[in-house]
Formats: sequence, structure tokens, C-alpha cells
Amino acid sequence: MRKSLDILFGITSILAAVFLVMIALLILSQSIGRLLGHVIPDANELAGFSLAAGMFLALGPSLRQGSHIRVLLVVGHISGVPRRIMDLITLGFAVFLAGYFTWWMGVLAEESFSYGDASAGVLAFPLWIPQAAMTFGLAMLTLALVEGLIDTLRGQATVFADRETSDMTE
Repeated sequence: MRKSLDILFGITSILAAVFLVMIALLILSQSIGRLLGHVIPDANELAGFSLAAGMFLALGPSLRQGSHIRVLLVVGHISGVPRRIMDLITLGFAVFLAGYFTWWMGVLAEESFSYGDASAGVLAFPLWIPQAAMTFGLAMLTLALVEGLIDTLRGQATVFADRETSDMTE
């Protein structure tokens, strides 16, 4: 199961990177276009959509890599059963919040698709596309948190806790 999750989160990381490269290409083409006297319609808007998609798609893989900032001021000084209880409470709450945000972002994407909502720019880009990418990114964050919660329930260290610990000791 862990291998399948590694592959899924790897693919999600690649998608996030693709969107970040798209931002760079859009900005570069817009800059070159201005020098040549051509305007690329809605390049800023598409770069903004790419930014949202790239950021949200990177949430889950970043958590698994231990890249998220987690405040360990209190929990870092607790060990044993109290630490496990604190981890279960915080992970359970995080799963709830991430799941809640995922659900409502999915509802928003579905409504945008149903109503045919589009951006106000020249291209009239369908809003459900970046919203769907954001929903998928939030779902990946929720999945990473559920994985951490299951690991904690089993008494194992989470993937991201292992990486945080190794980063702090280097």
C-alpha cells in the first residue's frame, strides 16, 4: 500500500511541478511578447490559475516529505503515551479540516462546471478546471493526513515525522 501511495504522491508532485513550469513559461512568453509588441491575452490569469493548481497539488507530497512547517514547541517535549494522544488529536482534527475543505472545493468545482462559470478575461477560461486541480490537491493532503493518522493508530511513526526528525538531526 505504501508503494502505491509513493507512486500516487510522486505523480502529484510532477503535476505540481508542471504547473509551476507553466507559470514560468507564461511569464517569459509575456515578457518576450511585450518586447516584440505582442500581448498574450490573459497570461496573468492563466499564471494565477497555474499557481493555485501547483500550490494545492503540492500540499500532500510536501506533507509526506516533511516540508510543511509544524510547530513542535509543545509536542516536541512530550513523549510516550501523551505524545501519541496529542498526535492522534491533532491528526484527527487535521483530517477533519482537510476533508471539509476538500468536500466544499469539490462542490464549488461541480457547481462551476454545472453553471458553465468562466473567468472574466478574454479567453473565458472554465473555472472548474483550476478548481478541480485544487480539489485533487486537497484530496491528496487529506490522504496524506489519513495515512499519518493510521500510522499513529498503529503505533508507528508517520512518514513525515521520520523525515522531520532526520532533517533536524542533520
